[in-house]
Amino acid sequence: MSRVAEDLARSGGDQAITTVPWLASLWRGWRAFRTGLAFVVFGVGAAIIDVLILPVIRLVSWQRSDVQRRVQLLIHHAFRFFAWFMITIGLIRVTWVGRERLRDNGILVVANHPTLIDVVLLVAAMPQADCIVKTAAERHLLVRRVVKSAGYIPNDRPEPMIEAGTESLRQGRSLLLFPEGTRSPEGRLGAFRRGAARIALRSGKDLVPVVITCSPPTLMKGQPWYDVPACTAHVTLTVEEPIRVRDREAAHKPEAAGARELTESLQSFFERSLHASR
Repeated sequence: MSRVAEDLARSGGDQAITTVPWLASLWRGWRAFRTGLAFVVFGVGAAIIDVLILPVIRLVSWQRSDVQRRVQLLIHHAFRFFAWFMITIGLIRVTWVGRERLRDNGILVVANHPTLIDVVLLVAAMPQADCIVKTAAERHLLVRRVVKSAGYIPNDRPEPMIEAGTESLRQGRSLLLFPEGTRSPEGRLGAFRRGAARIALRSGKDLVPVVITCSPPTLMKGQPWYDVPACTAHVTLTVEEPIRVRDREAAHKPEAAGARELTESLQSFFERSLHASR
């Protein structure tokens, strides 16, 4: 089956265009242009925040915690705008289930990571979130100062990352991380790392899982930005009931053994949820 046909089978949309081969190619080119436009808008927005807004926030903020809180709120609103922009120009459709569970303070949110877009949508739904990020974000020219000013936690050193994430939760702040550590391989989950489980066990916080699907797939790991589907990608984010860590046997074992058991259980939970959503 051609990719166009696969996209149509998944989405059921854009049929009048994509059933005609030359129109399908033209339409895909138009979608690639809009995707490129979205990246340009993101880059321009990041530059404006970096050059114009961050210096003002630092100037009026006496405490480091004030800087982080204001920058995180700024990112939240910027991502809300960017999500609206992507929806408006027809790049994505978004469905939320259980979004109200993200409104609580001091929650530990864990999500799978099928596409680059899910980061934007999650942060747009959480006015305050300490995020665990790849070290590449700290080195990226456009976003490195924003990432550092927001107090985001790099994932390159496990023990400092776990300590910082645990302390964040103890202070009543929310924490967002992706147990895979990077975007998922095509069509499946990557192996979960134990950081989320160790933070949950140390902090005593419940895990709030967010199961994310994107159909047809777009902006996957290793996928060029211009390799776009023939129709609008539908992103579904399902915020599941919290997983009570303290009620599990893993909470009463040594940390290493408990983290291993909880990580395996968490990955199985996501695999079952993703299988059920297909």
